[in-house]
Amino acid sequence: MNKKELIGALAEACGTTQAQAGEFVDAFTGTVVGQLKAGNEVNMPGFGKFIAKFRPSREMRNPATGKMMMSKEKTSTQFRPSAALKDL
Repeated sequence: MNKKELIGALAEACGTTQAQAGEFVDAFTGTVVGQLKAGNEVNMPGFGKFIAKFRPSREMRNPATGKMMMSKEKTSTQFRPSAALKDL
């Protein structure tokens, strides 16, 4: 399912227009991304949890040259499904 299909399914399930459902999807994703950028987690009981995970820089080997180098620190997103979602 892509974004357009998701918007169509939400519009049909909620009895709204696709434009309104599209605004909802955009607002939802924008809110989740904003919270993750701020370092917060987004917990949705029955669905799962979005987590912003910080990864510090570390020493690693370049496989092409064999030289040691430092990786960049970064923050990545992680999703942990709830137990109810795992049982599906």
